[in-house]
Amino acid sequence: MADPYLTEVAWSGMSLRLLGRLEPDGSRPAEAELLLRERDGDGLISVPAVLPAAGGHLFEALIDITSVCGDGPLPNGLWDVELAVGPNGVARAVPLGHRHAPGLDPTPQRRFLAGSTTVTVYFGAYGTLAIDVGGRAHPGGSTRAETLAWNEHDDELVVSGHITFQDIAMPVSAKLRLREPGSGRRYEVIAALEAGGDRLTYTASVPLTRAFTDDPLPRGTWEAFLVLGFSGMHRELRVMAPEHPIGLQVWRRLRHMRVTSTRAPAALAVTVGRA
Repeated sequence: MADPYLTEVAWSGMSLRLLGRLEPDGSRPAEAELLLRERDGDGLISVPAVLPAAGGHLFEALIDITSVCGDGPLPNGLWDVELAVGPNGVARAVPLGHRHAPGLDPTPQRRFLAGSTTVTVYFGAYGTLAIDVGGRAHPGGSTRAETLAWNEHDDELVVSGHITFQDIAMPVSAKLRLREPGSGRRYEVIAALEAGGDRLTYTASVPLTRAFTDDPLPRGTWEAFLVLGFSGMHRELRVMAPEHPIGLQVWRRLRHMRVTSTRAPAALAVTVGRA
């Protein structure tokens, strides 16, 4: 079965309405259902899909977010949306969203559950449809930093790279999150974004001395993540190290301190002081 062709994604109250069509490759299927698959767990929820008798190879489904689990709303987490066609046991499930109508709005669409819990439907980095409940940052793959450079004028480590877009909305914000394994400490700086063609370039500057700030990156080893902010949700990409690492001495507290980084193909980690 070819990937389904999605023609409509729209909210009706707290229900998400999906319309589309199947590419005919034989007889008209008799059964279909939507599958909501938990990306970071083993949750799987099925929702009936209707195949109108007079609709040829059309399908439609209505997901009531407040009662999709029978006695409660869709749980917090990230849920990928798939379409399964055929009888139980032999049905084949494929992700929704790879193929969709050109006029379909890729902008994330939000609703709120009781207690102000955010529910967002959106197209992910690979063009597939997903539902985010709760809005917390979720792992969303990785991106390789292209360069690490020392800005001598501002005493900052500049991290830059790019992401290739595949029909997704422009993030409204971005930051570089540095996390120290074991301790749970985090250090964050704003990442500037610049869109061009199918690429989104990001640049973040990490202060390493007290020349212009009282809060430079502390001593320790810090793993790097790029956090992209959309409407009501965040996606966290692991930053991978570039080919050329950095190794330099910075002046801090009246003495020199060593700053080093990992090298490709490893994930990017920056060490301030002794490892």
